[in-house]
Amino acid sequence: MLKKPVFIINLILVILEVIALIHDIYAFGVGLFVWYTIDSNVLQLLVSASILLILYRGEEIPKKLTAIHFISAVGLTVTFLIAAFVLAPQGGIAYYFLKNVAPVNHLIAPVLSIVSLLFLEKSELPGKAVTILPASATMLYGLICLLLNALRLIDGPYFFLQVYDQPASVIVMWFAIIAVLCIGLAFLYRLVRIRTNNV
Repeated sequence: MLKKPVFIINLILVILEVIALIHDIYAFGVGLFVWYTIDSNVLQLLVSASILLILYRGEEIPKKLTAIHFISAVGLTVTFLIAAFVLAPQGGIAYYFLKNVAPVNHLIAPVLSIVSLLFLEKSELPGKAVTILPASATMLYGLICLLLNALRLIDGPYFFLQVYDQPASVIVMWFAIIAVLCIGLAFLYRLVRIRTNNV
């Protein structure tokens, strides 16, 4: 028997993420993966599609997939927080939360991902090391973007990755802020999973 709440919420995620991805491919072409927001949403698409397949087969969600879901859920939360408190005040709330597929990428997907991971999915909880996985993935993204910016192959896409336009201290500060944010969110999400008995 299918676990309906988990199945339904991840089905909604797959549908919305596919729509958002089609839009983003049209908007950004092959360069779409330079955006952390898009990377996090595509990872969530893969996670949700995997969950649907596993549940359809009547199997249990494996611990490794839950660990990957931690990465996507934290990544999506970071996109929401950065969009809400850093980018939207500069570029406008409408652009980051109301225009085109922005509601999916910056708000709806983060909320649904978190609800599914923390309150609906029944799977073995990964060990404490899962709290550093989202930060590790995010720092890897940042370092790759810094290198591409240094080689002048891309510009940004976020202001704190523009190595020729920002002092090194600003770049280091933002890396530190985002790393701490990722670790803190992962720790919090793991704690909530423990307290909701989804282990």
